[in-house]
Amino acid sequence: MFNGRIKCLLNKGKYNTSREKAHYIRILTKHLVLSYQTTVNEIRTAALTALDGAGRFDHGRHVDISQKFDGEYPFIFLYPITINAPDSPDFIDRSNVLVGFWMQDRPDTSTSEREAIIAQMDTLSDAFLAAIADNEKVRVTGIRKEPQYQMYQGTLSGFAVQLTYQNFSPC
Repeated sequence: MFNGRIKCLLNKGKYNTSREKAHYIRILTKHLVLSYQTTVNEIRTAALTALDGAGRFDHGRHVDISQKFDGEYPFIFLYPITINAPDSPDFIDRSNVLVGFWMQDRPDTSTSEREAIIAQMDTLSDAFLAAIADNEKVRVTGIRKEPQYQMYQGTLSGFAVQLTYQNFSPC
């Protein structure tokens, strides 16, 4: 999957020996394999920018969010991502991403209170998407947003955002 990008990057390198070239290949391979961590880091940065010091970010399995109910809200949560081969040599990979924007809720919350929570998380998700749009190293497409009502045993309401997230290749 990454052979074309490695060749592209190798053509840009300057090395005097085959040992230097082998070392460069190991560095490139490590960089390309770390695209998962790069994606998480970039999403974390956008989330913390959107939160502007009020709230928290985390990522993990679906069940993890119910175990992390203690803490500051709003809460931006990155669910497990699915990494696909890129559809263009301009990208390292293409990931399907689901991000939740959560605020504490209660089973006895009124409809108007819940509407206010969901509207606030809609605004936060827009700030997150704006922060990602400022990152010139990625391209985001296929954005879908959906309100979430009293999820996780009625304790959280907010917004879910699905998107396709692509990291640009250095070539």
